[in-house]
Amino acid sequence: MQDIEQERQRKQDLLISQIVDAGYDTIAFQVYCEQIKQNGSQDIDLWTFEELQKTIQDFIKKEDQKEVEKPSIQQNTNTQFQIQKIQDDSNFITEVECQNPGRTKLTDYIMENTHKQVEIIMSEYISKSDGIISSYISFKIETKPIGWIVNRRFTDFLKLRDILVMTYPCHLVPPIPGKKLKQQTGAAYLEKRMRIMELFLQNCLYHPLFKTHPLFSDFLEINDDAKLKEKFNQYERQKGPSKPQEYTMINGSCVLEISNELQNYSNSLSDYLKNSQDIYKKTGNNFSKLCTDLENLTNTLTAITENFNTLDKLTDGFIKQTKSQGAIEQIQFVYQELSKFVTGWQYGVNFQMKNVKENFYEFFRYHKKMQSSAYDYLQSKNQLQQKYQNLKNKVNEKKEQLYIKGDPTKWELPPDIPKTLKELQFNKGEAFKYMLPNETKQVSEIREMYAFMNHQLQEEINQMIDFRIKVYAKKFVRMGQMRALETAKFHHILANFLQVLAEMQGSTTGQMYNRRASVFIDKRYDQFFGIIPK
Repeated sequence: MQDIEQERQRKQDLLISQIVDAGYDTIAFQVYCEQIKQNGSQDIDLWTFEELQKTIQDFIKKEDQKEVEKPSIQQNTNTQFQIQKIQDDSNFITEVECQNPGRTKLTDYIMENTHKQVEIIMSEYISKSDGIISSYISFKIETKPIGWIVNRRFTDFLKLRDILVMTYPCHLVPPIPGKKLKQQTGAAYLEKRMRIMELFLQNCLYHPLFKTHPLFSDFLEINDDAKLKEKFNQYERQKGPSKPQEYTMINGSCVLEISNELQNYSNSLSDYLKNSQDIYKKTGNNFSKLCTDLENLTNTLTAITENFNTLDKLTDGFIKQTKSQGAIEQIQFVYQELSKFVTGWQYGVNFQMKNVKENFYEFFRYHKKMQSSAYDYLQSKNQLQQKYQNLKNKVNEKKEQLYIKGDPTKWELPPDIPKTLKELQFNKGEAFKYMLPNETKQVSEIREMYAFMNHQLQEEINQMIDFRIKVYAKKFVRMGQMRALETAKFHHILANFLQVLAEMQGSTTGQMYNRRASVFIDKRYDQFFGIIPK
């Protein structure tokens, strides 16, 4: 164990000296690690010292090469945009330089503690006074293992999400619950909202870009409400990016792409999201019905238990009045065991109902909401595309009319064009490049944002699905564990009942069942919870 800790510390020292202290972009390095090895930026134990050393060397070489090539790349990019403005929209792809994310306390901690998994947990809520009359619900947020503990109200979540949407308009920001209905204040309702907000924060933490936003780190750390309010005000006064160059991306560049393949993906995605959203809704309704059915079943089992308890009391009264012995005493014992048996059955059904609500019903409700957000995101991309097409057609029609009239003085030509007026009058394609420069620039800027969002669409959908898989695994592993434990408990109850019946027949079969059940349930407790029942 000590050797493992020493090796881990050795790798940690290497990362800090070669990446952090050397001033390299820690976020870009995490992304680079993920490209080489899944969860490579999260778990330092996945790397040998030699592998990590080589990865650091390759990353440094790549980053240094980018610095050398940066001026020429920028120059080529600008030239490419001058050549391709408002031309071929069937096969266009380029890359422009944008902003890199800054360092935050959260990203620094993740980088400096790669062997530790950061988790965001919401487990409590309390009602707080907001004056003499009004009150609000505050939700407790723990960020482990950093140790941050804060309390946030729903409006704080709303502001955080609005700022993320403003900052990253070309990315799919996860959903939060809708505004609270006044009549909805019950525990089940608040717990549901808390789980959705927890998933929102976990989703942001899982996203390579959202977790780098300074406000996200502040949201998880700052305890002073007034200080957090100042942070909100600071970002709410800012404007979101209007062109890719103003955007923030992990690797400091935005890929702009318009192609038939992406258009086909977008069209197919629209149908897929709409149809799967309907199925998620149906599945959620089915699980809701299942909860109702299980609740009806547990009520029925309660009634059956009461019947056996009544038979037990009746028999006990008869025995006391008549002082009977023998079979009548045995049947009373059977009634008592049947009552325990059905009570255990009822416990299992209640357990299943809780499991279904937490790991099926709420899961499908949230991801239906996520699916809806993805559909809205796709529609935003389509609206931006339509805006670009409409403006492009409008400017081209205006150019066409001006060209037909043949008066270059009305074309608003810039003074430094490399063509003569006569050359432009006999070459419509060249003339269109230089006519109406301000309006052409406006079309080009909208096209750039559309092309960026168009390229980003597939990556954001994949990110959403990847997070869903992660939640699927976590939820359903937990559900399977709890289901197995519940089955083991009922197995124990059943074995006791079999033993009672077997002993009445003078058999040892029941004792054998009971011994097996005891071993079975002890192992399950130990496996799932690390404890053995008393």
